[in-house]
Amino acid sequence: MNGTHARTGTPASSSLRTIKVTFAVIYFLFMLARAVFGPFITLYLQEKGLSPEQIGLVTGINSFAIIVTQPVWGIIADRIQSVKKTLILCLVCQAVFALSLLFAGNLFLIAAAFGIYTSFSSSEGPLMDTWALTSLRDAGDPNGMGRVKMWGCIGFSLSSVLSGIFISRYSTSSIIPFFAALLLLLALCLRFIRTETAAAGSVRLRDMQLHRILRDKAFMVFLAYVFFMQLAHRGSYTFYSLLIKQLGGTDDLVGYASALMFVSEAAVMFLSRKMLSKGRPEMLVVGSSFAFMLWHLFLSLSSHPVHVVLSCLMDGPSFALFTIGCLYYMDKLAPKEIRTTYQTVAYAVYFGLSGIVGNMLSGWLIENMGYRTMYWVGISITLASTVVFCLVRKWILPGMIKTDRKGA
Repeated sequence: MNGTHARTGTPASSSLRTIKVTFAVIYFLFMLARAVFGPFITLYLQEKGLSPEQIGLVTGINSFAIIVTQPVWGIIADRIQSVKKTLILCLVCQAVFALSLLFAGNLFLIAAAFGIYTSFSSSEGPLMDTWALTSLRDAGDPNGMGRVKMWGCIGFSLSSVLSGIFISRYSTSSIIPFFAALLLLLALCLRFIRTETAAAGSVRLRDMQLHRILRDKAFMVFLAYVFFMQLAHRGSYTFYSLLIKQLGGTDDLVGYASALMFVSEAAVMFLSRKMLSKGRPEMLVVGSSFAFMLWHLFLSLSSHPVHVVLSCLMDGPSFALFTIGCLYYMDKLAPKEIRTTYQTVAYAVYFGLSGIVGNMLSGWLIENMGYRTMYWVGISITLASTVVFCLVRKWILPGMIKTDRKGA
């Protein structure tokens, strides 16, 4: 495939089944590669001698890189009308800068290396999702994303267990070369994928009218909601591996916890078609917030590493539901020519901006008040933001949108 936007049609000869199988394989390999190192980044930082507060600082810098670079990659993909080319470039650069982590020896170098690494890696998820969703929609199956992404969850689960066993015997640094090699192999595989006709010509930046994003009231309200709602989750996800270690667990348990997360995600992804047919995508996000709160409650009560591992089964009802809801809600709101930009901007907010505040706040809370306080603060913020969003969406947002239409 040479780009995936609504402007590029799926040829008649390309069957829906072929597209489903193709993206199922892509997601499987993509997530299999990410699981080699992704779940163990916090352990890598701890292995380098960083404290929880310093880890929060480094991950906060990474989140800043997400905010700055993700919309840029979305704009580039929309402008050149090729998600695939943009994704391949990000994978190759991520592999190169992953290797630089082997030579980072102090806080400054580690933070700089991770910031550059993240500037390429963070956009891969929304780019992949936009590519797959557009292809499936053009082929006549707009609600089929969940079952395609399910194969990514399966790949992640298998890889995270094997990686956890490997790291427990050696170190997190020792697996980085394998991680970089898999990324390069995936980029090479994507180069030969053909599921659509050639992309349309590039679009001038002026013609994209990016100012429409800031004028989209529904989009802005939703971004404010997911920023606060994801504050707690970004912090708890960053530090759950350290909680396992603090309670006496080993590195391989982190791999098993990550595997359970994605097994539960796979189940939710499989059921997402039915959920999307019965409810609006934004309400799936609201539903996920209550699953997040329950997950944080379980973590706050954990007194044994196995408790933390088992609580990770809540990842499916929370994060999988959240990502599917966000993906389809952004797709519903976005003008067709800047869909990738919408996805990457949203991703930058709930991974980037939330990550900066959530990780740094969580690191400070852990060092000064402990894990349990961090989880209860997170529960309170998630509940408050969800209540406010529901009220604004029902009573205030319709009037704002109606006023805009009258003004237009």
